[in-house]
Amino acid sequence: MPPAAEVRGWARLVAGTAARVVLPTVRTMHRAISDGAYRWIGPIGAPIKRIDHAITDRAYGLVEAGLIGLGEVGAAAGSLLGSAKAPPSPTALGARAIAHGVLDERLLALAPELDLPLTLRHDGRDLEVSAAALAAAYPDAGRHLVVFVHGLVHTESVWSSGGPGRERLPDLATEAGASPVLVRYPTGRAIGRNGEELATLLEQLVAAWPVPVETLTIVGHSMGGLVARSAAQTAGERRMVWPRRLGQVLMLASPHLGSWLEKTANVGTWTLRSASARTAPIGALIDRRSRGIKDLRFGMLRADGWGQAPIDGLLTGRVPDEPWSEQVVHHLVVGQLRPDPRHPLNLVFGDGLVRAASATGAGRWRQIGSGGQVVVVPVAAAHTTLVRSPAVADHLREVLAARPAA
Repeated sequence: MPPAAEVRGWARLVAGTAARVVLPTVRTMHRAISDGAYRWIGPIGAPIKRIDHAITDRAYGLVEAGLIGLGEVGAAAGSLLGSAKAPPSPTALGARAIAHGVLDERLLALAPELDLPLTLRHDGRDLEVSAAALAAAYPDAGRHLVVFVHGLVHTESVWSSGGPGRERLPDLATEAGASPVLVRYPTGRAIGRNGEELATLLEQLVAAWPVPVETLTIVGHSMGGLVARSAAQTAGERRMVWPRRLGQVLMLASPHLGSWLEKTANVGTWTLRSASARTAPIGALIDRRSRGIKDLRFGMLRADGWGQAPIDGLLTGRVPDEPWSEQVVHHLVVGQLRPDPRHPLNLVFGDGLVRAASATGAGRWRQIGSGGQVVVVPVAAAHTTLVRSPAVADHLREVLAARPAA
């Protein structure tokens, strides 16, 4: 029996999305097409158009009310038929992570039952950041923490999806005498906002850890690397303690200069919105993607980084590139679709989502400034498989060996 809260949340989210996103898009396109037809009729078309608008507006209003009502009926049914105690299944959590990564926060607010706050995770449960909870969860707590930060539309479960014969990266930390710490966060939120919360959480973690923390390593996949950079910048500005323990950061295909896919989506939606009244609703519909995805356009690291720039303007959102963190070694893993870095597929698509220039922060027109040491690690693996790549596991093992836990 599924959890009651999960059923309520999905009923409201699906119905709300249909009523507030899909239906208005259809309605606007219908209006644009019919208005174009009435213009061809001439003066006689005006009174017919007014009648048509009145009828269709009423019809769409009834459909919208029906969809919202259907969502509430589904939510009520979930409360009656669902389990009040059953935890969400891994599949349900995966679907929730996708929704949080793709949809904007206005839609997610319709279903607070599906919330995914930034939190520590241990053994499939949220872990309170307190001395007692951490001591109970980590009876063999080490002085070296390895923090794992997942990427877009994922949860911490991505680190345990190694499969037969594949090494799981957190297990390598344990083998090296370090303590792996998994972070979950809602990937559709602003990268800078998640970075601020991660900085605060790491400060609390270091203060409450059962033994004094001597070394901190962060492993971030894709967006997770940007969240880690944002957290380090926030911590430096607020003079937090944990960056003094930070020695090395592994960033697995993090789009430091932005994602070509989000740039393409931005140009495409801007073109659709600008081309005609008939295509504008489609562009507006696609523009309902999350703030986190839009922050990937140029690698936005600050919650207030957009300023007065229109977030859906043509290629807006580019800001001065933040330098690498001082006194930190940055291991920049570059995924490749083919082993030869000069292969046309690599040059055009990178690892499928992130090109080499963005993953290394060294492009033709943009380059991340001086700071800590940078080590570039090319790996013949696609973007989504880097967390399971033997080459990545080997490199992490070398990094952990170079920074032994006390």
